[in-house]
Amino acid sequence: MGLLGWSIVLVLGIWIWQEIDKVIRNWCSRHRALGPCQRCEEEAAARVKAEAKAEAEAKARRQIEIEDTFRNMSAAKREELTTLVRERAKREDLFLEPGDLEAAVVRMYQRAESRKPLR
Repeated sequence: MGLLGWSIVLVLGIWIWQEIDKVIRNWCSRHRALGPCQRCEEEAAARVKAEAKAEAEAKARRQIEIEDTFRNMSAAKREELTTLVRERAKREDLFLEPGDLEAAVVRMYQRAESRKPLR
């Protein structure tokens, strides 16, 4: 076989190798499926949905926690911290969305409570 024959064999070998590689890459060994695995895609979608739901629930729990803490702190302390937060927001040109003020006041309150020396 001449140079032309070996070149054709080499090109065909490379092409066959690439086709086999495509098949191997598209093989889902977990579900033994060839091509895009529908079950893997469904599982990924379900996982994303569950994570979003858990995140939303955690956010709702945190919001309830903030509201409870804000309501349960003394009125004087609440006013003092609210004034501090508003002054700082005004000084730094910050825009407070609904709920931000309460969240900032509760964070300041919790930090102050954690720094108090034990009696």
